[in-house]
Amino acid sequence: MTATTKRANFDLSPEQEELLANLRAQLAASSTKEAVLRAAQLTTLLLDEVKQGNRLFVGKSPSTAVRVAIPELEARAHGQWRWLVERPHPWRRQLWVKGRKLLASAVWLDALTNAMAPREAATNWDLPLEACEEIFAYCEANKALIESEANEERQRLKRANVDVEARAPA
Repeated sequence: MTATTKRANFDLSPEQEELLANLRAQLAASSTKEAVLRAAQLTTLLLDEVKQGNRLFVGKSPSTAVRVAIPELEARAHGQWRWLVERPHPWRRQLWVKGRKLLASAVWLDALTNAMAPREAATNWDLPLEACEEIFAYCEANKALIESEANEERQRLKRANVDVEARAPA
């Protein structure tokens, strides 16, 4: 072993050992080390692409391709958001609250409508205070996106003959 190399030792559970063996077989790698290094190279390549704003699609042809969202990669690529993630959606681009089917803007707009501070919104939505602070910061920084998606949703509802001007009785 030369001075420029470093030995990496770590414990593996039986499940992790099986996962690495499967990866090695799938990649037809000559060793576990080679499989791990190939996986690291692929992950780095994907991260670089996501950082540049590219999206990953899979399909047998371009017309049948479907977007694949990999939250572990996209969260790292955006870096600044701990509590927010992208989700696959045909036209929405705003972020969602991690672990919930909840748009960040839903929390923020509810808080604005009801004059709630982040702490009150956190209690109302059963979220950590840090998550609500992040949601508020994200939404403030992306008002134009949130507004354009709200307009898109209104137009889609109108095309579906849904009365978007109807008000609930007081």
